Amino acid sequence: MAVHDPIAAAGVRLVEVDGSATEPVAHARYDAWAGVFDKAQLHDLGRSDAWSPDNLRELGHATTHRTVSLAAVTEDDKVVGAAKITLPLRENLHLSVLELAVLPGWRRRGIGSALLAEAEEITRTHGRTTVLVETDWNVDDPAGDVHGEWAGRRGFAPAQIMFMSVYDVRTAPVLEPFTPTGYAIETHLGVPPDADTTDRAYLARRMSTDAPFGETDWREEDWDEERVHELDAKLTAIGRGRVHAFARDLASGCLVGFTEVQVPAEAPHLAYQQDTLVLREHRGHRLGLALKVAAAALLRRAYPDVETVRTWNAVENEHMLAINEAMGYAPVAYTREWQKRL
Repeated sequence: MAVHDPIAAAGVRLVEVDGSATEPVAHARYDAWAGVFDKAQLHDLGRSDAWSPDNLRELGHATTHRTVSLAAVTEDDKVVGAAKITLPLRENLHLSVLELAVLPGWRRRGIGSALLAEAEEITRTHGRTTVLVETDWNVDDPAGDVHGEWAGRRGFAPAQIMFMSVYDVRTAPVLEPFTPTGYAIETHLGVPPDADTTDRAYLARRMSTDAPFGETDWREEDWDEERVHELDAKLTAIGRGRVHAFARDLASGCLVGFTEVQVPAEAPHLAYQQDTLVLREHRGHRLGLALKVAAAALLRRAYPDVETVRTWNAVENEHMLAINEAMGYAPVAYTREWQKRL
């Protein structure tokens, strides 16, 4: 069903796509919608971190958020633009998180503007007042943040910049694991022990308050054991390999820090360094470095095919950037968070 028609003169219409659709044409259209993000990133950055269609289908069935997916479709049913609107359902009920992409050959025809206008209307319909969106560019790109310039002209304000860094497992220095006094460093593959679920929920909540978010209006997240189990189940369902390292305070017996690395089943040569956190009250003991070194050591043993690890860190997070540098991470790109109040 068409949801908006501002670009009819170009022979393009906007339609909503559904990952749960089983009818062949609708199923293929969703695949093509997901492919737009992949092709756009490959063109703009020379690499892609886009989720596969099947992964998006699995991750879309969640109690924590609702997703609305829009496709820009030509008269011959070619998908040339895509927007994904994520609406949190447990917290941050004022937010709409937008991802938007247009195939290179179809840019400068008003398609991106039409997708944005429809996404903002959907945001208003759901009572949200703030839209977040990201732009990316390589550190050696002389053109800089061209997509950011587009966002700025449409009322978005820069809210945070992050480094995207790469760790070459084959050439990076191999640091010896160590354990700071008063703590234990524990590593796990796959889903961590169920006995630690309560601590993991607490750490996830603190990730939303202790990590730097710049000027973005991101507020404390609501995590409990059920939410942790739901995420574990989804990552298992899509076949993501997982490497965990936890810091346990020996005095209290509680987990006070963590890091996680994920390995996509469809790209076993590539891994993603996910969240790393040491609770504020336990910082200053080199726990962050101990966690990432332990995780890197286990990653090498458990996933010998991994060649590269990618991660993102706020530019103001000087401590974590110093840890990354010590391990051998090198910044290759920037990601800028943009924010717009409706």
